[in-house]
Amino acid sequence: MHPKTDLALLTESLAQLAKTPYFNRAIEKHVQALVDVIRHVVGASPPYDDEILRSFADKVWTCHRYLQGSTTKEAPYEIEYCMRHAIGDWLPDPCLVTTALTDEKDFHLKPGDPWEFVSAALDRYDGIVPKEKLIFIGVPRIYKHMPLFCAALYHELGHFVDLTRNVTDTTLLLMPAPEGLTEIVRNYRREHFADLFAACYVGSAIVDSLDATNPLGPRTFTHPPTVERIDFINGFLKDEKLEDLDMFQEALSKLGLPPLRRRFKVPSIESAFDDIRPHVVEEAAELHGLMAAGWSYLGKIKSGAGPHWTATGSSLEVIRIVNDLTEKSIRNHSIRHLWSSGST
Repeated sequence: MHPKTDLALLTESLAQLAKTPYFNRAIEKHVQALVDVIRHVVGASPPYDDEILRSFADKVWTCHRYLQGSTTKEAPYEIEYCMRHAIGDWLPDPCLVTTALTDEKDFHLKPGDPWEFVSAALDRYDGIVPKEKLIFIGVPRIYKHMPLFCAALYHELGHFVDLTRNVTDTTLLLMPAPEGLTEIVRNYRREHFADLFAACYVGSAIVDSLDATNPLGPRTFTHPPTVERIDFINGFLKDEKLEDLDMFQEALSKLGLPPLRRRFKVPSIESAFDDIRPHVVEEAAELHGLMAAGWSYLGKIKSGAGPHWTATGSSLEVIRIVNDLTEKSIRNHSIRHLWSSGST
């Protein structure tokens, strides 16, 4: 299909999205800006080169997928809310988080900003583009209401920070890899950094996630063995002296980035969850700490020490209830925050 045809179809779809009631009004601004740029491109005379049109159409396709995902009733707003708090700790520029549900077991977080392309390639466009950077998050559809199973997104955010700010590459300057092993060392450091980054926010929940998804993961070219990753995370959480941690901290310091440190507070959720009530989150650190608390609560139930209501339902039903209580705890906090800040 010619890119102009695709862009015309995407304009129609985006225009329909613009009529959708949004959870975040900043999304509407991006949708309208995309529509304005597309109309400029389609109507430009002389026309833009076809290769520029194809590249732009590809970017709009991707934006459309995530912007559409964040305007449906299926959007995992609670997960987005937690991620926005964590992203704000590391990225100085204003960002807009948008989410698409995937049909695979695929968590991801990546930059999706089309505006740099607009500025660089569409030199005849003189309209105003949004200042916020777009960040695309992918969440498996079956986990959309399972926030405890989305702790892996903090690991993906760690990769995002690493790649956008060159953390691992900086460590290779500070502590070079043995000759011939640069790529494998780079891969392993990236995984260890992302694990530590996640542990800063969700604590032991990232260990529980690794143990649940790939407990026997072997050593490969791209990943260290799971047991090694878990030992490294636990060492960090126990405040052990770790040479690789010092290496990452030095790299972060040289890059002007914050150090790796605990950014979570594990709340006491037992009394509320035992009574099948959401926990009242008091501060942002508890939002992230809910992940560790929720996994711990599920572990208590699995051991047979859960409240009476956990003995009356199936295992899946109990898991759903605990995740639902976690989701409602996050949602209630977000509503209180929006109310107190006067946001709309």
